[in-house]
Amino acid sequence: MLKKTYTSLIFTITFFIFSAQTLPAQEQKYKVVIFPFVYNLGSESQIAGVERIIQSELIRSGLFSVIDQKRTYHYVRKTVLHNFYKIDNVEKGSNFSNKDIIALFFSFEWEKVVKMTKQLNADFGIKGSLSQFGEGYRADIEVINAKEIETVRLQEMKDKTVGALVGECESAEKIPEMFEKLVQQITRLCLSDKVMETAEDIIESYYQGKFTYQETENKLLELVSDMPEEFVLQYTLFSHYLENPEKIDRLIKTGEKAIHLFDSGNEEHIRYMSFLGLDLFHELANAYVIAGSFSKAITVYNHALTIYPMNHAKYFKQLGVLYLLEDKGEASMDAFKKVLNIDPADFESNFTIAALYEAKKNTAKALEQYRNCVKYATNPTDRSKVLEAIKKLEAKEPLR
Repeated sequence: MLKKTYTSLIFTITFFIFSAQTLPAQEQKYKVVIFPFVYNLGSESQIAGVERIIQSELIRSGLFSVIDQKRTYHYVRKTVLHNFYKIDNVEKGSNFSNKDIIALFFSFEWEKVVKMTKQLNADFGIKGSLSQFGEGYRADIEVINAKEIETVRLQEMKDKTVGALVGECESAEKIPEMFEKLVQQITRLCLSDKVMETAEDIIESYYQGKFTYQETENKLLELVSDMPEEFVLQYTLFSHYLENPEKIDRLIKTGEKAIHLFDSGNEEHIRYMSFLGLDLFHELANAYVIAGSFSKAITVYNHALTIYPMNHAKYFKQLGVLYLLEDKGEASMDAFKKVLNIDPADFESNFTIAALYEAKKNTAKALEQYRNCVKYATNPTDRSKVLEAIKKLEAKEPLR
């Protein structure tokens, strides 16, 4: 009776997922291998078949083809027996249970799973587990790109996966809803990663002279039209517009969209910006300055300081300059002081603060700050400039 109940539950899960809205079909299908899941469930639990649920939904989307589960399991069993017991004949390992084989597979290091995914000629590998905690359940899924092992990005990645997904529910009845969300996330992750690879290939082809500037723009715009909410695409298009000063209007529009989509909690966004070495916030602010909109540039830098964990000293310094251009001396001084909180030895900020004190007729403070600048002057020109300013102020009386 219990087994019949859980068989019914799996049927319900499959039906629930199949009832979800179908995604638009694409011409290219990505091949996926779903490795056997580990089930850490109660001793009386009969829940199984998560792999079939994921397979059915991925195929139904029209975006993926999935390697046959029997073939996958046979390959996993053969690989486990060879790696752990040096047994090349699967029949000789018949005394090992399916549960033992899957548990050993789950202990493989990430690099080994990537290699297995690649050997099965799959674009992505999916591995995971379903665990029970009291009445609740938790699913842990890893989505792995088989090509990552060949790319430079591998060296930049910490978790070395396209995505590590977690789903939780408080009862068996909620499992269908949990897996519906997980399968949707798997789909988004795979598509997003492939789109990112395509964008990188387009840019690389452009630099190799295979595409003209306009051809590259058109190809990137086509990708953006398919996935307008993908940060990496907007960011890549923005970087392309940077090369053409005549595209400043499009540069600004694309930069605004990219900033809107940027998620500081998304490690992929942070990694991608670091990988390309292009500071989206700084470049967009510069575009606003060129367009004569200092206030918008100020807004960009202030926004960056709240969501981007890098380059804060540079942003505060730029704010100091922009506030000066806007004739906001106090705000400018405050910004430069914040630079010194991060980098006390920054000569330009020290010197500008001294000049601001001088402009306010606060000779004593200006002298103190100029004298502080001397030790941070790293070249004869800067040192001469500071000493000249000190000499000029010391000649003034009375000191204030």
